[in-house]
Amino acid sequence: MPDFLRPLIDAAVAIALAFALLCVFLVDRFVLSRDPGLGENTMRANVIKTKFRDPKKLRLAVTPSASFPPDPFTKKPGSKWDDMGKLLTEMGDGYKFDVLPIQAIALDPKKLNDYDVVFLTCAAGGLELKDALVDYVSGGGILYASDWRYGAVAAAFPAMVAPKYVAVGAQQELNADIVDPDLRDVLGSNKIHLKFDIGEWKSAAFAGPRVKPLIQGRFKKFKAESETIDAPLMVRFSMGKGTVIFTSFHNEKQNSAVETKLLKYIVFSLVTAGVDADVNDKLEEGGFAPQKSNLLSTPKRGNTIEKKYTNKSQCDLRFVLGFRNEGAKLRFRIVSPDAKQFTVDLESTAVVEVPGAIPGEWTYSVTDQNLPYDNFPFTVTVGEKR
Repeated sequence: MPDFLRPLIDAAVAIALAFALLCVFLVDRFVLSRDPGLGENTMRANVIKTKFRDPKKLRLAVTPSASFPPDPFTKKPGSKWDDMGKLLTEMGDGYKFDVLPIQAIALDPKKLNDYDVVFLTCAAGGLELKDALVDYVSGGGILYASDWRYGAVAAAFPAMVAPKYVAVGAQQELNADIVDPDLRDVLGSNKIHLKFDIGEWKSAAFAGPRVKPLIQGRFKKFKAESETIDAPLMVRFSMGKGTVIFTSFHNEKQNSAVETKLLKYIVFSLVTAGVDADVNDKLEEGGFAPQKSNLLSTPKRGNTIEKKYTNKSQCDLRFVLGFRNEGAKLRFRIVSPDAKQFTVDLESTAVVEVPGAIPGEWTYSVTDQNLPYDNFPFTVTVGEKR
């Protein structure tokens, strides 16, 4: 082959390869990944109009966490014990927050009412907030608290305290049990490896009819490592119209990918707690028992998330897509075991009822048509009426 032809052949091969890659991209982007649209509804289903709360833009507040001492050589400030502010910032513009000092709450407890979710991050003290926390949560506020804030939460909600679980943990790593089915589904495991960088952390010593344990594990006690105790490490409970999530684990300087995923789940569940409470109330009012709930989110815009639900016998089913009314538009599709489908575009929480739903595996999916921000959370709850 003449030498002068070689560059021309190489260039032609490169152009052909680039064209092939472009074709693959276009087919994937505009054919295979294209949303099929509303399509024809071949399934008998009804969108139930019901009144849900109509929240304004999400409002978050974070109390300052305690920090490690400064580096004695570099004088660089120590990292925070529970840097939820850093995590919220990484999650994007939808999770902007105000810093709310403890002293400001003590001086004016009603300041809590300015926020949908308050993150009471790990630090000593907080007992002076007892009455303020009770009023805030009872009125519908959502509270996150971690580790050393156990005393403040226990003082505010003494009926939830379980003395047999009260314990202080040593520095250690442990494999804890994920006891909540929804959280197991999110993390894809029955266990989670947790790392406690320093000792003297507090167990999630709460129990009772309104308390839902999420993570539990056996751990060594502080200054008595020959002694161990099996106790909750993360719980959720309701009080009045509001919700509390308490966790022994929090946002350390270095977390594993799974630990970070858990923390994001905590944030999503806090943001949707009010919606979730409304959904369960509406299902129970209609005589439907919640069977399965998925807490979902789209890291970036332009995603479809699909889940399955097994219906064991013929009954009426309700599929509830719940999300904060902040300008989102979601496409909700339900497909029956015999391939019939019902699709609807929604701009707020809604109930889709399927009368006489047949047994078998049902599929439901959510496609975002418009999101107010990345990492926008929503829930799908399935209820049965037999």
